[in-house]
Amino acid sequence: MPHLRTALLGVAILLSAALPRSLHAQKCDQGRVSRVVVDNQSIFPDDQADDENLGWAFRLANKLHLRTRPQFIRRELLLSVGDCYDAFRVADSERILRAYDFIAQAEVFGLRLPDGSWEVRVRTQDEWSTRIEVAGELDEGLELRSVSIGEENLLGRGMRVGAGLSQRDAQRDMGVSFFTPRLLNSRTDFRVELGTTRAGRFIEQELVHPFLGEVGRFGLRQRFSRNEDFFQYSVGPDDQSRFLLAPFSSEFIETAIAYRWGEPGDLLVGGLAVSRESLDFADFDTGSEFIDDGRSFDEGVPAPDSLLDIVRPQTRFQSGTRVSLLFAHRQIRFTQRIGLDALRGIEDLQLGTDISLTLGRTFGADARGGVPDDVYTRVRLYAASAPDPFTLVFDAAFEGRQIFAGPGIDNDGWRDTFAEVDLLAYWQPIRFDRHTLMARASAAGAWAVDLPYQLTLGGATGVRGYNRQDLPGARRVKLTVEDRIYLGWPSPQVFDFGLTVFGDVGRIWAGDVPFGVDSGWLGTVGGGLRIGFPTESRGVVRLDVAFPVTSDGFGGPIFRVSAADLLGLRGGDRDPQIARSRPLLVGPDRFNPLR
Repeated sequence: MPHLRTALLGVAILLSAALPRSLHAQKCDQGRVSRVVVDNQSIFPDDQADDENLGWAFRLANKLHLRTRPQFIRRELLLSVGDCYDAFRVADSERILRAYDFIAQAEVFGLRLPDGSWEVRVRTQDEWSTRIEVAGELDEGLELRSVSIGEENLLGRGMRVGAGLSQRDAQRDMGVSFFTPRLLNSRTDFRVELGTTRAGRFIEQELVHPFLGEVGRFGLRQRFSRNEDFFQYSVGPDDQSRFLLAPFSSEFIETAIAYRWGEPGDLLVGGLAVSRESLDFADFDTGSEFIDDGRSFDEGVPAPDSLLDIVRPQTRFQSGTRVSLLFAHRQIRFTQRIGLDALRGIEDLQLGTDISLTLGRTFGADARGGVPDDVYTRVRLYAASAPDPFTLVFDAAFEGRQIFAGPGIDNDGWRDTFAEVDLLAYWQPIRFDRHTLMARASAAGAWAVDLPYQLTLGGATGVRGYNRQDLPGARRVKLTVEDRIYLGWPSPQVFDFGLTVFGDVGRIWAGDVPFGVDSGWLGTVGGGLRIGFPTESRGVVRLDVAFPVTSDGFGGPIFRVSAADLLGLRGGDRDPQIARSRPLLVGPDRFNPLR
């Protein structure tokens, strides 16, 4: 495996280095780039630092912050001095820069010079990149959830280092992390995290040469993960906080390569992935713990056999090697929107369709007979349109295993079938230009699951007036309507400030998961504050309070602080409770930067 990783890294570096030289060799109808000028502003631009009233504070913040180096910014561009000028590569470079969390604003454009050549100008403004965070929740009294310290732009080179403790119910992770988008000065991303959990240790490592914007042809990916932890089940059906913790150990190794044909806006993707995964529950009978109402997660007692028997069908040992074929058709163009999930920051929106398919065959069952004869299938569908003043996004993923035969399988057919569907709609009325109305309909569920799996109705990404452990089940539907209002005061030159009012409605069905319940339709209403720093940043901190409309003994006023709009586009394309059951995915849509 070390030799394979070294070889992949070498290929990625060679591919990365070859891109600019190939542009040098082309005949340039539009002329060549003769200069690249980088204006890398700190957190507050120079004109704000000269302000008579608050200039001292702006200058102090800039002095404490190490701004992004111009050399780093130049290397992120998709064209350099001597290359043929390409307006699409200029726009693609701007999107690449804007995707970094430590860059608040990015602008890249070309100027035609008298001699017919081009000057490419780049202007960026940084976010505050040093993070010292202490987070808590008031779901059921004030509870400390995480303490972390990190730097997201180490030495101005885009590297990220961090250390912290995260504690949420059964989860208790303490570890360190490192990330660089330029491993050995290439265009290859590298990330590693390691530490301890409540049950043991974890390590995650990824090396990715992503598709570079929309013009990159090759993608490479290598991943390794090993984890020892508890899977937390909520024990219903009443409103007491009771949990069963099932110990497990997992390991995942993947190597994948993909290539894109065509032109930006109409790309075909083909690839191959080889992965090996194992999931073991060797200590399930002796190490499972039960947490009764009112007890902390450090006061667990051995789980009774009656509860173990309910969970046991989801604790089958699995191990095997899978070879997967990857296919995709990407018809995407870009537009910009202001005020969707950010208050005033520019957001790049993908319009069009992106359809991907993964077909995998499993081989190599070991002596314990953990692998049936199966074919793994995953389909992802993305579509978006933006007819002013609306923005519409559809995102769905389906996966499952078609089983033909195998040990420990009660019946042939589809098993471990997961589905996620999201429909997002934004309306930014011209007459009320400080309002953004957002509506979201989402559904998630699974059928015939042999893996640890359980959804709940409440939580930050569910019906927000309920606790995240309330109302477990197998399938869930939730509807959200939210009005996001930008106020423009009290200090719009320093930070963005706004309000939000929202309503959630949802329902969960028991299905065949442990301790599942049928909730009926439940709703909550709420509101809160939204803050972006610095001004025109894409990042948002939310302070929300939600109240259940009908509780039936569940729920209550719940106050939450979150560092993102988790229900919007920036919240990601995977339900977090689905992700904990299927934490690592193989597919042509996974060759993205690790940022």
